[in-house]
Amino acid sequence: MKKLKIKQNKLSRQDLADPFRHMSYYERLLKAGSIDLQNNHVVEELEDGYIKIKPIDESKLVK
Repeated sequence: MKKLKIKQNKLSRQDLADPFRHMSYYERLLKAGSIDLQNNHVVEELEDGYIKIKPIDESKLVK
C-alpha cells in the first residue's frame, strides 16, 4: 500500500494581510463590475454631517 503525503500550503503573514496583492486595484474594479464615478456623481449632504455619493448614470462601468 502506498503512503500518500499531503503537503499543506501555509499562508504567510503577507497573504493573510493582503490576499489580493497579486491583482491590481484596477483589475479588482473590473472584476467587481464597479460603477465609474469619475465625472459621474452627485454629492448629497446628510443631516448628521455625513455625505452620500450617488452615481448619475449607473450603467457607466469601469472600463
